[in-house]
Amino acid sequence: MPKVISSEGPDIEFRARPVRGVSLYIAEGAISFMTGHADAGYLERKEVMGLLMGRIMRDGEGEYVRATGAATAGLDADEASVRFSRGSMEALFDAIDRCEGDAVVGWYHSHLGIGCYLSEVDIRTHTGIFGDGTGFAVVIDPSDSTLATFDCVGGEPRKVQMVVLT
Repeated sequence: MPKVISSEGPDIEFRARPVRGVSLYIAEGAISFMTGHADAGYLERKEVMGLLMGRIMRDGEGEYVRATGAATAGLDADEASVRFSRGSMEALFDAIDRCEGDAVVGWYHSHLGIGCYLSEVDIRTHTGIFGDGTGFAVVIDPSDSTLATFDCVGGEPRKVQMVVLT
């Protein structure tokens, strides 16, 4: 049975974060999935993308995210752009259903040899999905094995710290 993700958003559990001041925790398996996907795209000279799944949590500092999985589907991509292909939405929803977590908490994509940052298109994509809400962008450059995480506040990207959960 598919998960139903409500437009009202998931229930937010109150739990102290493992490290004070850090708002993003990503499971090691999700990192491996994203970097493996980016490496495969790099071999084909194509950018890749997908969604981060997990849970939004709350504690005395505010909201934070535990990303537990990543999902992707068919892509239309080249060296400088990527998007989900028209016919891939059902496969994307199936991939989301297989992930642990009850919310889309971010997205990831790769840059090929140009570093980890959010371009103007990336900023529009991010703010279109998350607004100023809790949501993170992971950018991977497989040419030099770098990875950076961002959020956007007021349309401006900010690098954020993350902790990898083993």
